[in-house]
Amino acid sequence: MLLLTAVILTAGITAFATTTGSSKVISQQTPKRTEFLKLYEVYDTLNSQYYKNVNKEKLIDSAIKGMVNGLDDPYSEYMTKSEQQEFTDSMSGDFQGIGAEMGEEGSKIIITSPIKGAPADKAGIKANDEIVEIDGKSTKGMNSVDVVKKIRGKKGTTVTLLIKRGVSTPFKVAIKRDTVHVNSVETKMLNNKVALITVTKFQQGTAAEFNAALKDMHEQGMKKLILDFRNNPGGYLDEASKMANEFIGKGEVLFYTENNHSKPQAYKAENPADPVTKNLPTVIIMNEGSASASEVFAASLHDHDKAYIVGTKSFGKGIVQTAAPFKDDSMLKFTQMKWLTPDKTWIHKKGITPDKLINLPDYANIHILDPDEVYVKGESSAEVKSLETGLKALGYNPGAVDKTFDENTALSVAQFQQKEGLEVTGQMTGKSTLKFTELLRNKLNADDTQLNGAVSYISTLK
Repeated sequence: MLLLTAVILTAGITAFATTTGSSKVISQQTPKRTEFLKLYEVYDTLNSQYYKNVNKEKLIDSAIKGMVNGLDDPYSEYMTKSEQQEFTDSMSGDFQGIGAEMGEEGSKIIITSPIKGAPADKAGIKANDEIVEIDGKSTKGMNSVDVVKKIRGKKGTTVTLLIKRGVSTPFKVAIKRDTVHVNSVETKMLNNKVALITVTKFQQGTAAEFNAALKDMHEQGMKKLILDFRNNPGGYLDEASKMANEFIGKGEVLFYTENNHSKPQAYKAENPADPVTKNLPTVIIMNEGSASASEVFAASLHDHDKAYIVGTKSFGKGIVQTAAPFKDDSMLKFTQMKWLTPDKTWIHKKGITPDKLINLPDYANIHILDPDEVYVKGESSAEVKSLETGLKALGYNPGAVDKTFDENTALSVAQFQQKEGLEVTGQMTGKSTLKFTELLRNKLNADDTQLNGAVSYISTLK
């Protein structure tokens, strides 16, 4: 079930792990150990006696994946060549496609935001456009991952989308694919020269983007700094280290690593801190979606008294993965060590507790209603409670916020429909549901209690 905050605060759904980057290529040798005899016997039996031809490569890949799954570690995985390429692309910030972020609203695939200057933007694609078909094939039954795979393709090739915009007749748009770069750092100057820098992930080049952002904000007269790391799932550890080094001087410990075979090993800042950050009051906003490399960065600054942390407790991922490629371009990503904060705290499954707890409003965590469903009087469900919570946030009075769609709920829905120029039925479905979700998103963006709280908090810092 999707949560409203997941739609607003994240640009897309991409899995990242804290990684140390690629290591040396692993040489493949034929093992002679007896513990593998059963594996060979199973392979030979299936290869020779299965009732139809088998895909040998698929059998081997599946066997390796099974071995990794035996670790019961959600962060370790074996990737085939194609899976490795997708992972590498996601960590580089570059991909070949049309450049549009999308999500799911019920059974519909909706453009959430075309990337500025990308092919989709140039072709006139707009936020809230629905993708009905891709190259003549209906998107019905597809999820956003399926759609992304079909839309992405080689630079210079063309994909044709059937787009539905509002109540207008669907129209076709032919878009030529190109290389698209997704920035991981965004900047904004708030009132009183408080700079806001949002870091969405630690991909290749994030540290350079961050350095440029600091310089830009400094040139605009930055006096204080807020770093928004909410829903930052992590990424490359070396990028986070370079960023922390902007604040922490040469020779100071950024973090420690430790495994079963060694004592904690210190990783220290290699360069002098950036003069721009000297004595710069800094606050980091985190939430339960802030994980991995974002926690490494935040803990480094916090333990060295370079920043305060506000928001909610972070995710708590205190382990490090390394990527080991094979000659056939497949790859093994596995947990190699755990990391500790500069004061040698292991935050795994515990998270980082903020200096000041600041929650989002209750309606930020409601379930997104499916526009294909019809919510009517007499119904009792968790979705009805979400509906009532949202209606109350929008200024209506649905009565008791419970799981029951009663007369008060129906009246509030009717009032909402009348105010928004929708068909007045007292039932929540279709266009009414989409409008309801849109208004809540806009309200949450406008009433960002965590950002507002961070601004208030940093105003007290000298």
